[in-house]
Amino acid sequence: MKIQIVALFIIACVSLINSSAFAASMTCNKRQSATNCMICNCYHETRGESFEGMVAVNKVVLSRSEDDAYPSSICGVVYDDAQFSWTQDNIGNNINATKDEDKEALEMCKKAVNLSVKEGPNDVIYYYNPSIARPYWARRMTNCGKVGNHTFLVPRGESCPRKLGVIGKYSSSGASSQSKKSTGAK
Repeated sequence: MKIQIVALFIIACVSLINSSAFAASMTCNKRQSATNCMICNCYHETRGESFEGMVAVNKVVLSRSEDDAYPSSICGVVYDDAQFSWTQDNIGNNINATKDEDKEALEMCKKAVNLSVKEGPNDVIYYYNPSIARPYWARRMTNCGKVGNHTFLVPRGESCPRKLGVIGKYSSSGASSQSKKSTGAK
């Protein structure tokens, strides 16, 4: 009996210490909260990117939600037809992060979403990954720059934002708040 109790105690302690052995999971579908839709999109679109890249992609989602050409809800933007490839592939896209780097990416996405919402949209509604896509429409746009693997664009004649990603400091208390009204670009 004492051996079983000691063994159970050791197992419990090891489980607490080694909590990273468990998967971080999250359901991803259009019926989730706006925050969860953004976290899922960030994870699937930017896993492996820098924090700056994650914020820049999140700001595209925020900017689209304010643009008349896109759905007004965050989940509507994320799950809009033919916008984000991970939502179009008919594969279950729930997050089941078992590797440490995937768990870290999920945590970074949560922080990036919070900062993106705090700072607000940047009026950039177009981006793509030039290593996997060469969209025909990109030739008609003004290139605002590249952050990580993604190139960000605005329609010709429109101004690029001063910053594509983080405006302020990375700390949750140091980020400045700057938001522009949507241009209504289509």
